[in-house]
Amino acid sequence: MSRHRGRRLLLLVALLGAGAAASLYLWVRAAPAPGSSRRVVVELPIGTPTRQIFRALAAKGVVRHGLLAEGYYRVFRRAAPLRAGEYALSPGDSLDRTIDLLVRGEVLRHTVVVPEGATSAECFALFVREGIGTDQGFRRASREVEPPSSGGAGAEGDLEGFLFPDTYVVTRSTPTREVLALMVDDFRRHFPPELERSAARLGLSVRQAVTVASLVEKETSLASERPHVAAVYLNRLRIGMRLQCDPTVIYALQKQGKWTGRLHRSELEIDSPYNTYLYGGLPPGPICNPGAAALQAAVAPAKSDDLYFVARGDGGHYFSRTYADHLAMIGRSRANSASASDDEEVPPR
Repeated sequence: MSRHRGRRLLLLVALLGAGAAASLYLWVRAAPAPGSSRRVVVELPIGTPTRQIFRALAAKGVVRHGLLAEGYYRVFRRAAPLRAGEYALSPGDSLDRTIDLLVRGEVLRHTVVVPEGATSAECFALFVREGIGTDQGFRRASREVEPPSSGGAGAEGDLEGFLFPDTYVVTRSTPTREVLALMVDDFRRHFPPELERSAARLGLSVRQAVTVASLVEKETSLASERPHVAAVYLNRLRIGMRLQCDPTVIYALQKQGKWTGRLHRSELEIDSPYNTYLYGGLPPGPICNPGAAALQAAVAPAKSDDLYFVARGDGGHYFSRTYADHLAMIGRSRANSASASDDEEVPPR
């Protein structure tokens, strides 16, 4: 073979190699399923090695070849670090598009709706159900997050009452402590200094006002009634009358793991500082996380001398100033519904 022919052969091999490399380069970068709008969820925990990231993407069909995609990233995109998290990725996207999403950290976001009146335990469960944190993690964080300075932490160091019910958009990588901090900050926005001053004029600390609001939240779902219910409880507190609030007994039962979903007369004797049938004054702390309307009602109660109320049976309540009138309203209430047995739920006294 002449030297000239050898050079031609080497050139041909080089061209073929370059062509193959170029084809492989384009093949690796291309979308595995061009035009596809399908999305797959890929979760990449913190600390996942680069090789494992691309293997996971290949296993989900998001990249064509894990090892080659990793090689492309290391050669051409290494300067841009990939971020951990939960992603909704598409096999219809190119490798560069997929890498861009991981570099920017465009993780999947979850919307969690916390209803008014949810207890802290129920709040935690809503987030855990979306794969955000663990119950144990939330309970630990609830003892670490700083409560409103003038509100004070719960009787057991938790944040009951200060986790504002709202809609939260978070990711699965959002720390539980950060989630609770968001909720406490939301509470602060809905209980500004002017409401603190209104509470002080009633002789209530922030914590006491939130406790009253939690009772109001649990007693009625009617916005128009909340100031009236608040007035009843504040009137009772003023004259040293026991609150006899059923929801406080339910909360006590929940804390002891004894709540069955229905309150019976026999359970009104449960020994708990939250049982306002046995103990005077407010319970040790809030029994739920009240919403804005209940918070407002607690510090701006209706002008009323009423001391009693009983459910009408239609979602509303009959209010009374005297016990005699209250007994008459109980009769009306029972006439509105089926007769109750001696062991069924009882109205506030």
